[in-house]
Amino acid sequence: MAIIGAGPAGLSAAHDLALLGFKPVVFEIESVPAGMLAIGIPAYRLPRAVIEKEVDVIRALGVDIRCGVAVGRDISFSQLRREFAAVILAVGAKSSRSLGLPGEQGPGVFGGVDLLRAVSLHQPVPVGREVVVVGGGNVAYDVARSVLRQIAYDTARTAARLAGTSRVSLVSLESLEEMPADTVEIVEGDEEGIERLNGWGPVAIERDSAGAVTGVRFRRCLRVYDENRKFSPIYDDNQQKVVPCDSVMLAVGQAPALGFLEDGGADVEQFRPGWPKVDAATLATTAPGVYVAGDLAHGTRLLIDAVASGKAAARSVYQFLTQRTLTKHAVTSHLTLDRYRRERGYESLRRTPVPLAEPAERLHHPDTLVETGYTAELAMREASRCLDCGVTPVFDSARCVLCGGCADVCPTLCLKLTPLSELAQTEDLRAAIAEVLGDEADLSQHSAILKDEDRCIRCAACAMRCPADAISMERVSYTTTWSTQ
Repeated sequence: MAIIGAGPAGLSAAHDLALLGFKPVVFEIESVPAGMLAIGIPAYRLPRAVIEKEVDVIRALGVDIRCGVAVGRDISFSQLRREFAAVILAVGAKSSRSLGLPGEQGPGVFGGVDLLRAVSLHQPVPVGREVVVVGGGNVAYDVARSVLRQIAYDTARTAARLAGTSRVSLVSLESLEEMPADTVEIVEGDEEGIERLNGWGPVAIERDSAGAVTGVRFRRCLRVYDENRKFSPIYDDNQQKVVPCDSVMLAVGQAPALGFLEDGGADVEQFRPGWPKVDAATLATTAPGVYVAGDLAHGTRLLIDAVASGKAAARSVYQFLTQRTLTKHAVTSHLTLDRYRRERGYESLRRTPVPLAEPAERLHHPDTLVETGYTAELAMREASRCLDCGVTPVFDSARCVLCGGCADVCPTLCLKLTPLSELAQTEDLRAAIAEVLGDEADLSQHSAILKDEDRCIRCAACAMRCPADAISMERVSYTTTWSTQ
């Protein structure tokens, strides 16, 4: 098995294929494995030692990870298809997208992902001291905060402070409320001194007669999304301003690079450049024996999505090569908890934020962890806030007398009794009603108990109140096994 890309998707596929008896070989273009985990997530968020330990576990299963090997340069895609039984494309979307702005091409303008890669690999980046980051997502904040640390670190190493002040500005189309970045990124970025400008869209990158960047021209963005929440920005060209800078970072999206398919991948059809046609169920491409995982399978998403698609691709490859079907068997079990009770006041405990290093301390070194972590005492207190969602009240309709007592005592108002006639009559609901009451039942004469799972705090007040013992607190557990046929 050949896997192109040692990111979360590729390594997850390799892990499962090794357990299934294969000998995966992973080809990684970078000098280190783990993909965006190692070159995209800054070290102040994710210590590199943690990544290395996880990769070592996968290597111990017999997975051969070959770093510094570029498919299309060191080995062709056609050669991989000849020498291996199947190939998984897990190259991710590591290329920064451009905006096509006037003045964008030239020195002083960097892709956000490219900047993160250079920082992670300790490669020199000619970043100035007045930096504008364009974008409003988590990657934009990773870039802005990494640049801020690099400037602070470089300044601290000089005998005399460099002339002038340093500034990192993050400019996004979205308002503060609409920014896609996580709240924690925005708050910590503000603490560290990132200048945030919301509601502005780039028009052009301005340069002097020598070609050096002098600033970015922006125009006011009046609206980012339309009434259907589709990206449809509206601008006011009469409101424009220039943000002075000597470097620009573009963090406005990512795209994959599949140039290596030119040699041996003509039968891998693409619905648009860089994005292969993929069977949603099997993750197979139009080429026999070629599968995809990660960003190529579903677009840029979260790490856990990449892991899930890698595991799914591994199952598909197993079935393709062995002609055996992998079948999932899920078993659900319920354990009744007699006299279930929670400790007094458990639901009123407030969340304890993860302790953070002071903003000044974070900037001492680019790799200094932002989160210092919970102490044992704080960790136990935070764990005690768990509502234990594996426990749930179960209602026995044969015993229920519809007294409404459960709804009356519910502290979060998550229970409601309502006539069946007032419920939206979906196909599944009609089938369930017909199974219990028959097709001719008068729905206005029968009721249902509605439960809002998001509001239930597992207090067991409903079970204690029920006069007919129709409600029990039960622990629900799931077991999933796989078998071949």
